Amino acid sequence: MDVLTPDAALVLAERHWRIHGDISALPSYADQNFRIRTEHGEYVLKVAHPSWSRLDLELENLAMMTLAEREPTLQWPRVQLAVDGEHLLTLPVAGQPCQVRVLSFVPGTTYADVIGALSPTQREALHESLGSAVGLLTRGLQDFRHPAADRQHDWNLMRLPALLGEVDHIDDAELRAIVRARASAFCAQLPQWQAQLPITVLHNDANDLNVIVADDGAGGQQVRAVIDFGDMCTSFRLADLAIACTYAMQHEADPVACARTIIRGYLAQCPLLRIELEQLPAFILARLCHSVLMATRTHREQPDNPFVLVSQQGVRTLLRQLADVDHDAIVGPFLEPSHD
Repeated sequence: MDVLTPDAALVLAERHWRIHGDISALPSYADQNFRIRTEHGEYVLKVAHPSWSRLDLELENLAMMTLAEREPTLQWPRVQLAVDGEHLLTLPVAGQPCQVRVLSFVPGTTYADVIGALSPTQREALHESLGSAVGLLTRGLQDFRHPAADRQHDWNLMRLPALLGEVDHIDDAELRAIVRARASAFCAQLPQWQAQLPITVLHNDANDLNVIVADDGAGGQQVRAVIDFGDMCTSFRLADLAIACTYAMQHEADPVACARTIIRGYLAQCPLLRIELEQLPAFILARLCHSVLMATRTHREQPDNPFVLVSQQGVRTLLRQLADVDHDAIVGPFLEPSHD
């Protein structure tokens, strides 16, 4: 979808948001995004692909507005109201109606680009900062509701059973056995967990490219924001922490220590039930299996796309590592001592 020139996008920004400045196009998979630099700050004008429903985008905007109000210590993308007071406009673009909105631009660097250059001490501080940020994300969205969050989303862990048929198509026999065992066990537990574990509206994609990091003023880095709310859904409260762990752990020689530090930062902001903590390792494994199965399906549908499996290297390596790790290694320190 490349139908709007930067000049035409700037006309929309000026007419409907009174925003003037230097504009440049940003890369995007299906939408059109433009960065606008002004004297008063930077913004992103987002033109959604026509396939996006207004309700889906309203969900994202209202979640960001809720987080900005409830958890202002992080720099969530701020939704900019148009001159008519609306946060989402339906405007004609190349002869078809498109949903258009403007967000503040969050300055910084992605977690993925920063983590490799940090010392062990700086890494640990960033891991704790990541946990804290995701804890604020969970805390800020508690009690948040929107009808679009109940949509059927491929990346919702509750939908993992729909992917089990892909297990037979995993090319690596050892990995296939791991995924079959772990994903099947998770799916068997789903009905019980749906009755026992808290369910809420999730961001659902705190990956290392959606976490924005900035200098902490002392030579290290801290998480400034979590961006990209396009995968939001209603699922287990525990899932956002599990997802953040699965991506951060892929960068570490000691993924268990990494996860523990993230959990520590998270729990300082958002306590979990004991039963949730007990199931966190299973959720981390399930998210890794989910990623393998989604990539396997995509590779079958797009066999000439080499990127699909290349991006899986970290996922598959971590899944093999964790398959042999004791269940309590990650969460044991956070559980109350058991009494015989």
